[in-house]
Amino acid sequence: MSSALKIRGSFAITAAILFSVICFGSVVPLLRGFSIGPRVDIVSPYAGEVGVEPKTPITLTFNKEMSPETIIPTTFTLRDEQGKVVPATVAYDDATHEAVLQPMSALQQGSTYEVTLRGGQQGIFDQHSHPLAEDMKWRFTIGIEAAESPAQGPGGPILLVTSKTNGFSQYYAEILRNEGLNEFDAEDIEQLSAQELARHDLVLVGEIPVDDGKIRMIVDWVRSGGTVIAMRPPRKLAQSFGFSLPTSEADRQVQHGGYLRINSKTPVGAGMIQQAIQFHGDADRLIADNATTFATLHTDAQTATQFPAVSAVTFGAGKVIVFSYDLAKSIVYTRQGNPEWSGNERDGIPPIRSDDLFYGANEKDPHPDWVDRNAIAIPQADIQQRLLANLIISFSSSKKPLPHFWYLPRGLKAAIVMTGDDHGHGGTAGRFRIYQDRSPSGCSLENWECIRGTSHIFVGSISSEQAAAFVKQGFEIGLHVYTACTDWPAKEARDSDGVERRRVNREFADALYSQQLAGFAIKYPGVPPPVSNRTDCIAWGDYDTQPQVEFDHKIRLDTNYYYWPAKWVKDTPGLFTGSGLPMRFARRDGSLIDVYQAPTQMTDESKQSYPFTIDTLLSNALGSSEYFGVFTANMHNDDVKSPGADAIIASAQKHHVPIITASQLLKWLDGRNASRFRDIKWSNNQLSFSIDVGIGGNGIEAMLPIHSSSGDLTAISLNGATVEWQKRTVAGLSYAVVRAASGTFLATYNHPARNSVARR
Repeated sequence: MSSALKIRGSFAITAAILFSVICFGSVVPLLRGFSIGPRVDIVSPYAGEVGVEPKTPITLTFNKEMSPETIIPTTFTLRDEQGKVVPATVAYDDATHEAVLQPMSALQQGSTYEVTLRGGQQGIFDQHSHPLAEDMKWRFTIGIEAAESPAQGPGGPILLVTSKTNGFSQYYAEILRNEGLNEFDAEDIEQLSAQELARHDLVLVGEIPVDDGKIRMIVDWVRSGGTVIAMRPPRKLAQSFGFSLPTSEADRQVQHGGYLRINSKTPVGAGMIQQAIQFHGDADRLIADNATTFATLHTDAQTATQFPAVSAVTFGAGKVIVFSYDLAKSIVYTRQGNPEWSGNERDGIPPIRSDDLFYGANEKDPHPDWVDRNAIAIPQADIQQRLLANLIISFSSSKKPLPHFWYLPRGLKAAIVMTGDDHGHGGTAGRFRIYQDRSPSGCSLENWECIRGTSHIFVGSISSEQAAAFVKQGFEIGLHVYTACTDWPAKEARDSDGVERRRVNREFADALYSQQLAGFAIKYPGVPPPVSNRTDCIAWGDYDTQPQVEFDHKIRLDTNYYYWPAKWVKDTPGLFTGSGLPMRFARRDGSLIDVYQAPTQMTDESKQSYPFTIDTLLSNALGSSEYFGVFTANMHNDDVKSPGADAIIASAQKHHVPIITASQLLKWLDGRNASRFRDIKWSNNQLSFSIDVGIGGNGIEAMLPIHSSSGDLTAISLNGATVEWQKRTVAGLSYAVVRAASGTFLATYNHPARNSVARR
């Protein structure tokens, strides 16, 4: 068991009661029946839990009716890190055997608290005057909030250099967080200084203009030992590091989109897909003497060029890695579709939907599909981000091993977001009861053990009382914004690049959301305001208006990217956005919108076969392909029964994959992305660091490279105590995985290094 799960303090172990572990939020008794005294079956937050919300109550569930007058603030207490009692109220409910301690004010972010239940003759008794055998103690840690802007960095050895002239340069903050590299600063090129460079080991420069003074500064820093990753660098910067354009005029031409093939003969590419994958945007054909090529440009899936897509050279004591294209632009375009098709009705089925941004076979304007249908199963955008992560981790090893976070909680490689639209037909309540019946007994909501679902509804699809009750049980009820299946009204508007384009009338959209959300709030006062959305008929309209309107109404997870219609899907399981991972949207100019895109890859109206579709997605995610992902389903809740939902549940249970709501996913994404590595230090072959877990980051894992230029990992400790770790190989690189916990981790490297790219 991971040390992060071991309880701090101790539960009393007596001849009467023996507790084994705190697992999945429950205290698991090994021996029962030795005592007639009470025991605690469930605690929340559980021992060692991190990322706890500051206003969370501490709840206990006893195995029997208790004596309420003994469950009071002197027998059920909460203390801070200084040992001071936190003022709180204590209540007990006979019907549920549940005791609740509610702090009178929000708890301190990042702080660890200790809960104490007093046992013995001065402690807690059941209704028959049998005491809790002995004192029980455990600790948990409050999470931290996210930065005000997702473009900000939490700090650390990586520096992201951006520019206001190119919003895509800011999107690298989202890419770094998606890859778990939550240890970076972000700085605009105008404010970049030599002192700022000196504080960092690796610098990532977006596709931005760099003047002569800044070029000299970066060159000097690399020459003295720094590592720079430059995205489609300006010609002067590229030339400063020995990169140049080919002599042939034809070869000097910019390549507009295409493919790249990762070099399997390099350590960073050995464990990655070996067929050519697609990128979007422009690429320069750059060459350099003595360069190591990590990926080669292709004009199409079969035809290679002689030019690198990603390559590296040694420069003085430092390293230079050049992407010939702008990775961030390629990621955004791959995930969100062709911006030039924005506002076009391409599939011939009104209204304008998100699939129109990908649909190539328009009768009046035929093109290849935006994402190559021959590679529809491959998360092409995710793989290119993973290549960047491999480069950062491998090249940083010359300075220090860099930890990073795993994509999902508790080492999960896949999860399913179960949603269903209900158009007033009223199947939601019955469907949710089926999900309850099929959930494991005693399952933990916090650990995604229970089968839960989201219903985006027309107001009136479920009663107010039912909705409130289901929400308390972990289900999600949200609004199904109604547009009468018509196009959003549009008008000409000037974009940030100064071009007039036809865009959704934002004022109209905002008013429609406001009106319908107000009606939802009146009908369902016991339901929180919606945080996720699928619009009726998935009307989309243009490139980026919908997520911006959603953000204005505090809706921060969108499921409108929809694998449909059937004539396009052709019963082919796949990732039509080139990604299986939820990430934030970008505006047309590349700047971040704080709303997550969670594409719906499975529907019950695209003529997809089940369980074939879900089995394929999960096999690809869990198997050697490493196509990890969160897969969203829309199994309509208009009817109680759903063969598609039944097949998805059966497949998920067979593969041990959780089924969650959209709001559960949002909570995790916010918690993971708010988390950070802090106080990273490297000395005498030892790496020390702390982890601040974001609110909602329950189950977050840290991954440490096993191999470094200074040696191989031999031991990990937390606050001086040895930590057990698991080995995990991802994209060809090996890691030691530990559960995040409060305190200071210390990783020791001693063995001779192997496969260190930075030493090549």
